[in-house]
Amino acid sequence: MSLCLTESAEDDSQILLAAGYESGHVCLYSVSSSNWSTTYSFKSHSQPVLSVIMNPAKEFFYTSSADANVVQHSTALSSQPFKVVNTKHSGQTSLSIRQDGRLLVSAGWDGSGRVYSATTLSQVAVLKWHSSGVQVAVFSAGKTGKSWILLGGKDGKITLWDVFN
Repeated sequence: MSLCLTESAEDDSQILLAAGYESGHVCLYSVSSSNWSTTYSFKSHSQPVLSVIMNPAKEFFYTSSADANVVQHSTALSSQPFKVVNTKHSGQTSLSIRQDGRLLVSAGWDGSGRVYSATTLSQVAVLKWHSSGVQVAVFSAGKTGKSWILLGGKDGKITLWDVFN
């Protein structure tokens, strides 16, 4: 299971909780005071969901799984995913989104990090250095506006990438 918790873009007193489940289902919950409501639910993956990340503008959230799909879901009321892309690379264990909301990075079981356009979900870069699976991928939050990508692998190493700055 994977979770992402954030405040709503429209109402600071409302919380959005995006959850991915082992069944492949993805749900979006709206939480205010003591009320929970499900605003979206869809089985978008054939394998367990490994990562959920919210776009900084809170209009979309993204999921990855043990399957090869990266999926873009809308936070607005909808009944199905906004976009589904088969990346042909199963096991993307971690997603991170750049502060400007334009790029996603994933960590892969194949030892590579992959950078995707957050709009089209097309792959724009492959970051290959680790000798075994990459477990975590993170964009840094630099005060200068420069954004680094960090990848942590099962090989016990961390790599730092300066791309698309």
